[in-house]
Amino acid sequence: MQTRTGPSDWPLPPEGVRFLVPTFVRQALAEHPLSRELYPAAIGYYPSAKGHAVARAEHHDDLLLYCAEGEGELCAAGHCHRVRRGDLMLLPRELTHRYSASEADPWTLYWVHFDGPLSPAIWEMLHFDPQRPVLSLGPLTKLVADFEILLEVRQTGYQVPLFVHAANHLRQMLTYLGIVARSARRQASGLDLDEIHALMQENLHGQLDLAQLAARVNLSKYTFSRKYKQLTGRPPIQHFIHLKMERACYLLDVSEKNISQIADVLGYEDLYYFSRLFRKVIGVSPSQYRAMKHG
Repeated sequence: MQTRTGPSDWPLPPEGVRFLVPTFVRQALAEHPLSRELYPAAIGYYPSAKGHAVARAEHHDDLLLYCAEGEGELCAAGHCHRVRRGDLMLLPRELTHRYSASEADPWTLYWVHFDGPLSPAIWEMLHFDPQRPVLSLGPLTKLVADFEILLEVRQTGYQVPLFVHAANHLRQMLTYLGIVARSARRQASGLDLDEIHALMQENLHGQLDLAQLAARVNLSKYTFSRKYKQLTGRPPIQHFIHLKMERACYLLDVSEKNISQIADVLGYEDLYYFSRLFRKVIGVSPSQYRAMKHG
């Protein structure tokens, strides 16, 4: 196993890809207003990577690796983790690590090194934990397709506009992973958010309190509220109110009901309270919203 700071020098088979973005292109991406916040530094695809092994005492960009097939092992922050098909390895800059493919069932990897001042926000969206650098996401056809699109940039003659486009595709891909990772955490939490959100939808015409929501999943109000906020980033009642205001916008757009009638449909007897709540969430009053010309 060789210690490195950039992409590995594992011998590529004919169908493998290891593409390092040239220095002059990286400099252009770092200066361009549409790519300077996040851009690829290297991209690759290692099929059935028998003998693939890397150790990095330090590295100066950020790295994601997706195991599309096979198995391997990742060691970081003093712990080793088995990597299986559908797992994502998260390796921020400066994190000492080593990884290697299984001898019996070597992995197939898609990977990208990336850089830019938005990188910390990406790790935050992924809820990166040094003790858990492997996320089990399962087989993701869309992610593989996204990597394939990203890899196409290596055959563009180093045209900077096409690399700018690739940088924005990378940003979209990483934020998509944040959404998938959040869904995976929800499933692992044991809290059925689909059931909770269905209950909210069923009661848009009325009121729900924290006790009713917690009772649906047999939790105390405190435990339910804490778990819900951990998974979604906001309190459950706030989400319920947002669903009501979303519905209010729809009714203002498509129905002939007056504002008082819409408030009543959504379970608000006090029109002033409804209007104040609508303005707080949407930013304008219901009458101002209806007067706007959209599209």
